[in-house]
Amino acid sequence: MSDNIEQKCLSKGVKLTEQRKIIARVMSESKKTYGDSDHPDVDELYSRVSQIDSKISIATVYRTVKLFEEAGIL
Repeated sequence: MSDNIEQKCLSKGVKLTEQRKIIARVMSESKKTYGDSDHPDVDELYSRVSQIDSKISIATVYRTVKLFEEAGIL
């Protein structure tokens, strides 16, 4: 991914809360951290995100992924 997800959000006008920034950062860095074949599902994404901020719920991760998909970011 040449552009990271945070940059794509900004270019599409998607508001980035602190929780969304963390989720976007984890998604953007997943291939670099876990290898090119990494394609985490929402549960795995939640597991990774909650290690950074335990206050982020799985519902927030689901809503954020859906928002990113609907905005054409993912």
